[in-house]
Amino acid sequence: MKFKHLLLLAIGCITIQLQAQTQKAPEKLKRADCYFGVHFDLHASEDITDAGKSLTYEMIDTFLTKVRPDFIQVDCKGHPGISSYPTKVGYHVKGFEKDPLKLWREVTEKNKVGLFMHFSGVWDGKVVKEHPDWAIIKANGERSTQKVSFFSPYLDTYMLPQLKELSNEYRVDGAWIDGECWAVEPDYGEASLARFRKETGISEIPKGTGDKYYPEFLEYTRSLFREHLKKYVDAVHQNNPKFQITSNWSYSSLMPEKVNVGVDFLSGDVTPQNGVFRSAFEARCLAPQGKPWDLMAWGFSWNGGEMPMSVKSAVQLKQEAAEIIAMGGGVQFYYQQNRDLSIKPWLATTLTDIASFCRERQQFCHKATAVPQIALVYPTKAYQKSSPVPYSRSLAMLQGTLNALLDGQQTVEILMEHLITGRMSQYPLIIIPECDFMEPQFLEELRTYVKNGGNLLVIGAETAGLFKTELGIKPLNKTARTEAFISASKKIGSIRSDILHVELNGGAKPFSKFYLGSDFNYPGDIVASSINPYGNGKVAGIYFNAGTAYNEYKTPILRDYIAQIVQQLFSGKLVEVTGSHLVHVTVNNLKGKMMVNLINVAGEHTNQTALGYDEVPALKNLNVSIKMNEKPSKIILQPEGKEMKISYANGRAVVLVPELQLHAILEVVQ
Repeated sequence: MKFKHLLLLAIGCITIQLQAQTQKAPEKLKRADCYFGVHFDLHASEDITDAGKSLTYEMIDTFLTKVRPDFIQVDCKGHPGISSYPTKVGYHVKGFEKDPLKLWREVTEKNKVGLFMHFSGVWDGKVVKEHPDWAIIKANGERSTQKVSFFSPYLDTYMLPQLKELSNEYRVDGAWIDGECWAVEPDYGEASLARFRKETGISEIPKGTGDKYYPEFLEYTRSLFREHLKKYVDAVHQNNPKFQITSNWSYSSLMPEKVNVGVDFLSGDVTPQNGVFRSAFEARCLAPQGKPWDLMAWGFSWNGGEMPMSVKSAVQLKQEAAEIIAMGGGVQFYYQQNRDLSIKPWLATTLTDIASFCRERQQFCHKATAVPQIALVYPTKAYQKSSPVPYSRSLAMLQGTLNALLDGQQTVEILMEHLITGRMSQYPLIIIPECDFMEPQFLEELRTYVKNGGNLLVIGAETAGLFKTELGIKPLNKTARTEAFISASKKIGSIRSDILHVELNGGAKPFSKFYLGSDFNYPGDIVASSINPYGNGKVAGIYFNAGTAYNEYKTPILRDYIAQIVQQLFSGKLVEVTGSHLVHVTVNNLKGKMMVNLINVAGEHTNQTALGYDEVPALKNLNVSIKMNEKPSKIILQPEGKEMKISYANGRAVVLVPELQLHAILEVVQ
């Protein structure tokens, strides 16, 4: 009997061993499937003499084992142009104790973690120092000390050979090319000007924003960047089809264009101040572009100036991450390496905490797509036409409009013109923010959309003039940047903005007028907003720059003012939340299920002297009402997995969320 037991035990052990041997080991994820990553960069300087000194196999292995990221991005060449590994192609730091990149590859490969390079492209200080004739020429005739000319040999003889070295010799999985679209400047070198004259027929060379043909010169500069991007993306893919590459901020808010180059994913690093609202904005610009995407949250606050550098808390970074993952994207977190290329051991504890928060929500968020509700148009052509730089201009008016809508619990997507063209009918409400130009065919499509029953909200003193017929107005004079009083929710307050004075025609009705002061006993007769029937739809106008005003001086009165006009145009929104205004809402579709994201946005976001915060007060007793044709079988609060009590009446399912810490998802099961 004893022998029989031993025999069975032996057979069982052999069976377990065979099963373990036949089980497939976890594989590295393609970047398109990655969700959580960590970014380290150094922007190394030439004077480093001990690169790799404190970096050990055990240090990296322990970090990866604890944090379990899908990918790591590490320094390889920053804006100074100095490589932090012993490249045979470019310029590197003075001394190495060991090859840090070789070590990173060895340990990430063992842990099945993707390894990507932080590599500065257009911005390379060392190259232009050693080859001044490779630099762009500025408008004043000086050579740049930072930016490389697209007419130089840099790409063919330096950048591409180094990327191929990284792929072929170090077997890295890809690259995140920094210092690109946002760093591009106009080039006034002879070769550049000759091509501009030839391509455009323009002989008069503009030098600045006030000059004739400056928008044409910027568009020409953009075309040069597009060529540069396509050339190196195609070249690295030809060298190694598995090499995954992107250009930082390509096809984002900074480069609001249709994706026409074969980048493998989209990505950008969100500026560290007010990261929650900036993440909400940038996520909405990337999400609709049709590519896998992620956003990088800075792990520290810094503005590059007098502000001291301070590490952000895990709570602060979770809140930023919530805005990103609630739009279906992946997240990564940025910390600097030590000067010898080692990493800070304490980061593993912070990032493990953040990783747990993100991973708990992954199955309810990652790769979700927004359910069409409100489309906030990104007026690409207008913003590029008036921009002082090729890419990366101020977008305060667009961000302010979004912030006001989100604070009013609206479910909003940002759609660039090319993304909403042909899709307008999917959206119950389209909002045009402050702008002064739209192409005739786009305007005509908007008119058709409204005639067929759509609803349009036009915001801004300049914008209204583009839609005077649809608004039923006669524009009169414009008052520049003045204080005026508006009312909402039985409260009165002021805004400061340009104001367009209008006369209403036909069926246009005033929605509100400016008050003469902060007293309801003194109404004025100047129209602040109006609504006009147009075809089977409606067009409303706000005749001051509400987005810019909200971005500059945030006020609940302006938030509610916009919300009340939205309510007039779009009364049947999918999700309504009561109980707090400190909740941002997204409504997504994921694998056939509706996912309602609730984000607690309490915190010191507008206090520019606050480097960080480590506490976000929980929001209590939120009523969430979801428009549905029939009562759902379940609504589950995730990631807790708690089934909610549902009341259903008048086509709406209502649940009470007793407490919202940072981010929760209501999974609606039909």
